Parts: sequence; C-alpha cells; structure tokens
Amino acid sequence: MVRSMTGFGRHEATVDGRDIVVEIKSVNHRYYEFNCRTTRGYNFLEEKLKSYIKEKVSRGKIDVYVSLSQKEDTESIVKINPSLAQGYINALKKLSTDYGVTDDISVSTVAQYNDIFQVHRAPEDEEEVWNAVKEVLDVALDNFIKMSRRREDEG
Repeated sequence: MVRSMTGFGRHEATVDGRDIVVEIKSVNHRYYEFNCRTTRGYNFLEEKLKSYIKEKVSRGKIDVYVSLSQKEDTESIVKINPSLAQGYINALKKLSTDYGVTDDISVSTVAQYNDIFQVHRAPEDEEEVWNAVKEVLDVALDNFIKMSRRREDEG
C-alpha cells in the first residue's frame, strides 16, 4: 500500500463506445478523505470508486474526477416543453409587431432556444458502466501510484 499520498494520475480512453476520463489528485493527509465528482447521472459510481481506491491508497485527501459520455447507441427521447415553446413564439411575434421587425419565425428560429427541449435517455446497466470506468481507473491509479512513489523516493 502506498504511504506518501501527494500525487496525480490521469487516463482517458474509449471503452465500449463511451469516452471516459479519470483524474486522481491528492495531498498528504493523516486520514483517508475522499471527494468525487462525476458526470451528471453517474452518481452511483461514487461509492464504488471510494472503496476501490481505498484498497490501493491508505491515506490522503483524494479528489477524483470522472467524466463519461453515454454509449453511442443508447436510445434518447427528445420532448418539447410546449408552454415554453409557445412563450418564445408569442414573444417573437410581439417583437415583430411592436418594433416592425420582419416576421420570419420558423422552426429553426424557435429551435435555437434549446431550453424548450428535454432529453431523456434510457437507463444504462450500472455494472457495465462500472466495468468500463474501472478499466480506465486502473491505468489512472497506476499513474497516480507511480508518481506518489517517485515523490516518496525523492523525499
């Protein structure tokens, strides 16, 4: 188990159609303190990351950042917020009449207001996601441990 906990490790890869980035940073600390940030919707990874890293790192203030994109073939459903879309259309028409601006409202004009769209994605298999993240995490951890050992040898 590594003793000196000041270090940094990073790795990024595409695994099973997902782009994954894992960064691990730490500073010396008397105890094991873990902080994690993940891409929205992947919070289930935090506890797995904490216990997995704890097996390899004995102490330190550990900050982990995990970024991952959803699998390319994951089904997505896009819904329109009708009241918001109607609000934009009414405001554009009022702009046209009140200020004499040419009324050229089109679907592409309204679509520029991306908050009218709500994107819903099908849930992913958590175990499949964890295995993909763990593959990238292992390399980032190796890089982190190598750097920590180098610092320990220098100190």
